[in-house]
Amino acid sequence: MLGRNHKYSTLLMDADETLFDFGKCEYKALSNTLKSAGLIFSDEVYQSFTAINSRLWREYEKNNITRSELRVRRFRELIEKCFDGFNKADELADIYIEMLSQQGILIDGTEDALKALTDHYDIYVITNGLKAVQRGRFARTDITAYIKKIFISDEMNVQKPMKEFFDIVLSEIDERDKSKILVVGDSLTSDMQGGRNAGLDTCLFDPKDKVEMPDPLCDHKIHKLIELIDF
Repeated sequence: MLGRNHKYSTLLMDADETLFDFGKCEYKALSNTLKSAGLIFSDEVYQSFTAINSRLWREYEKNNITRSELRVRRFRELIEKCFDGFNKADELADIYIEMLSQQGILIDGTEDALKALTDHYDIYVITNGLKAVQRGRFARTDITAYIKKIFISDEMNVQKPMKEFFDIVLSEIDERDKSKILVVGDSLTSDMQGGRNAGLDTCLFDPKDKVEMPDPLCDHKIHKLIELIDF
């Protein structure tokens, strides 16, 4: 664990790739979506989709596209690249949302970590995911017992890393002292930048050790959620 010692009371935790194993969820959901439409799924198709999806989510974070545009455009671009002649992007988008909402696959150790952490912190979730997807996925897990509230950009009409997203969150949580609040997530551009924009301390969840410290956006870095107990 890197970073200074500090006493926090509240964790604002990202969902995908922090609590949920989004790669596994996405893989299964896309496979089921394409097969239901009679299209061939492969690892190559999956890699194309993740590249398109990641790029469009970054555009959404920058407020360059709306969530509605993202929802359909990722399939329109996938069709252009992999399924020339197929013209049902809207249909695929709807099916995918339903399929993804059924995937509540957690990163190994998540539930045990949250159970232990809840003895030390108030835990809130902050996510840019779509309402139907995130509500459905959380409902398929037992971890909501450890979470005080889930904040979803799709329900708030503003997204991370925008300060306005965090302003809403800060107005609705119990802790009023910003120095006791820690943002935890896997994304530099969404979670860490968002924390900085809101004047909050940040902790990068980096299990594969991809980001070198020190990093200007991160006060701390962890490889496992349970490490937060040491804070």
